[in-house]
Amino acid sequence: MSRVIHHRAFGLDSATAHVLARRLEDLTRSRTWSGAKPFLASRHSRDLFATEYLRHVRLAEDPAADAAGYLKTGADETDALVNMLFWRDFSASSGVRVTLRDEDNPLAKLRRLEFIGGLLPSGRQLEEILARRPVIKKVDGAAILFYAPSVSAGEVVGSPAGAWGYGLLGLKAEAPTLVEAEREALKILRAMRHLGL
Repeated sequence: MSRVIHHRAFGLDSATAHVLARRLEDLTRSRTWSGAKPFLASRHSRDLFATEYLRHVRLAEDPAADAAGYLKTGADETDALVNMLFWRDFSASSGVRVTLRDEDNPLAKLRRLEFIGGLLPSGRQLEEILARRPVIKKVDGAAILFYAPSVSAGEVVGSPAGAWGYGLLGLKAEAPTLVEAEREALKILRAMRHLGL
């Protein structure tokens, strides 16, 4: 099911806003999105749609928003998860407050999230509230399962703490980030298809 996830950032100075724009652009280019690529407007935006979008968000929601945008997902839940982790990591590295609103998320506890310095307002880590089940990505009829670090730790011998686990076609492995796990799983899947397996 496709849906729209709204993101907002607060407390950005000029340098941090530029870092955010660059990091989001890097993320956008680093993977294939099943829906639209993430959109971001900040006070440094120059195009008319972005400036009007941010103006509307400030008038309708919160005048303190320094950056605002959205992600239109396709049927791939991985897009939503990558987006959520990007904003959590940005909040952690910059110390700013970030909010995410995903009204159609099937998990009620993930419909509205706020990160302050990378943590939830309660002081807990995001991984503590993620489901203990894998996120499943369907590619050409094959299922790739992704396991959050709190679930996958120790499943693979010698795996580092905090690594994302993934499994496909009976294989299990881990990678430092979800984006890297997705990239490696897709490489393995393409290789298996090339070999006729």
